[in-house]
Amino acid sequence: MKTKQFAALLLAVLMLFAGCAKAPEETTTEAAPQTNYGENDVTALSDYSVKTASPDDDVMNAVIAVNDKDEPVYTNRFLQFSFWMEFYSFMNSYGSYASQLGLDTATPLNKQNSLAENRTWEQYMLESATENLADSYALGQAAAANGYQLSEENEQMIASITDENGEFIQEAKNNGYDTADAYLQANFGGGVDAKTYQDYMRLYYTSYDYSASLREEIGATITDADVEAEYDANAASYQDDGVLKVNNVSVRHVLIQPEGDKDTTTGDWTEEQWTAAEEKANELYEAWQSDPTEDAFAAMAEENSADGGSNQNGGLYEDVKPGQTVTEFNDWCFDQSRQPGDSGIVKTDFGYHIMYFVGQTETKAWMETVRDQLVQTKLTERMTELREQYPVRFDFTQIRIFDMVSYAVEHASDSTATEATETTIEESDPTEAVSEETETTEEPKG
Repeated sequence: MKTKQFAALLLAVLMLFAGCAKAPEETTTEAAPQTNYGENDVTALSDYSVKTASPDDDVMNAVIAVNDKDEPVYTNRFLQFSFWMEFYSFMNSYGSYASQLGLDTATPLNKQNSLAENRTWEQYMLESATENLADSYALGQAAAANGYQLSEENEQMIASITDENGEFIQEAKNNGYDTADAYLQANFGGGVDAKTYQDYMRLYYTSYDYSASLREEIGATITDADVEAEYDANAASYQDDGVLKVNNVSVRHVLIQPEGDKDTTTGDWTEEQWTAAEEKANELYEAWQSDPTEDAFAAMAEENSADGGSNQNGGLYEDVKPGQTVTEFNDWCFDQSRQPGDSGIVKTDFGYHIMYFVGQTETKAWMETVRDQLVQTKLTERMTELREQYPVRFDFTQIRIFDMVSYAVEHASDSTATEATETTIEESDPTEAVSEETETTEEPKG
């Protein structure tokens, strides 16, 4: 992560509660009951929320997890970062689509049922957060045992969190906060501070980087023969997922789209518009037959194709892998009988494509897909071993989560927290439909 990205980690990427007017008040809350580590799970409590907290109160200092030597591992203060990072990550991934999954950003998470059976959204996020913390602890311990050290750049980034002259505090001030603590509390609740965030980020970088090194180490042990054997043993499953044991291909095409606007009722072009497009595609295809060379095809594409993604380079798409394009386009390209120089016309939802098959490339995307699957499987096995070697036992009855959702609603400034939240989410919604302009100018992707 670059310095600028690190400095902007909170508000620039994760600020879903932009309507908050100030950091939560510091109020001491009651301590949690007697501990019982490893004897309960995330369903232990139906409500983990607290409305007030400070970094030095008993609840935030409560130890929520221990290792196999009964030594303290995590406190509630530390957990706030993992929990709300989990929530922010979920919202950044799903955006406004999260509401269709049943998550209301203006209602306390413990008052809503999640996609997981018998789990509220609070329990759902907490389960993921604690699992991630268990993985991070195991990776951190393994890294230490193997002499792994963070890079100088990462150490400098971490040190900057508590540096009064560092970039982190400058970022806080740029966003209207006098201290790093206030900046963090506006995003993770009143129970956090910069020192704990520093510890959190050190563990984050260590576990992330060490996991990456394990992945690289595992990947180096997997041969091409291993990959092929894995595919052959599970060919039907891979094929069902669209992973075909074929080379990538290069292909040229001329996209002829129906002219005019789509019908507002059907959302499609009319039959007459489709017929006219088909006739034009056939005319161009027949005219090309007088000089059926690749060069002539490229010239035809540059003069006639509606695909803005390829009409400036002769309609060429190189190194296309199976499943990368829409079904009809894909099926034509990866027909087992396809040979260099083959041509034809294919209809998709985008129009009529005059096709020219350039040939197979040296790239085998299927091998990388299978290799990645093998690496992930072995890495998962390795993580299971590490979690058994370095176990963490949680006591969920000790856990308390600062209720940022209710806080955002109660402390909204000019507009409601819901509106502020939805605006930010929608701006980064990865599920947003492709615009009409993009749809009509780019080669269709699957």
